Amino acid sequence: MKFDDLYNSVFVNEQDETEVANPENFNDVEPLPIPPTPEVGPEQAAAPSIASASTLTDYINQLEEFANKLNGTDASSLQSLVSKLDRVETPFEGIYGRTSAEIVDAAKTLRSVSEKLKNFIIHAAKK
Repeated sequence: MKFDDLYNSVFVNEQDETEVANPENFNDVEPLPIPPTPEVGPEQAAAPSIASASTLTDYINQLEEFANKLNGTDASSLQSLVSKLDRVETPFEGIYGRTSAEIVDAAKTLRSVSEKLKNFIIHAAKK
């Protein structure tokens, strides 16, 4: 079979049968429903609620827990794991030297954010 015959029988015939998408055919699609948003009154917007303080406390606890998971004193911290993995002639050789300072910095940043949030809670309780 010659190339021209093959080309005409396969590609040209298939192109003639191809339908082009028409945007008018897609008008039956329903939009995604939007969840209702609670209305906030002026009294709620002006004064923070006790619930937001407890939520903030939860975040502070989570920040401190994650900082301890990164660079804690227990053997299950990421810093300890990286230290154990750093062995000669393994794929992880040098991992401790390359990541140790960044892990410490990340834990330090998390603890810093936690302390700043604690200060806001303390000052909010005084007012």
